Amino acid sequence: MKKRTALIVGLAAGVIAAAASLSAALGYLPVLAAELVAVVAFPVFVIFIALWWSAKSGEEDIPFIGY
Repeated sequence: MKKRTALIVGLAAGVIAAAASLSAALGYLPVLAAELVAVVAFPVFVIFIALWWSAKSGEEDIPFIGY
């Protein structure tokens, strides 16, 4: 996975969680649904932002850590 891909996925997860929160605040989405979206999106946000942070710039991929 490239550094840019990790950043895009992380930011997309953050935007989805923020949009769900805003939609719930405005009454377009039930609060329970917004909470479920946030619970799913937050770990994705954290993991991919951490991958982006730890990746080196250049053509190399993030190394596979294994099992």
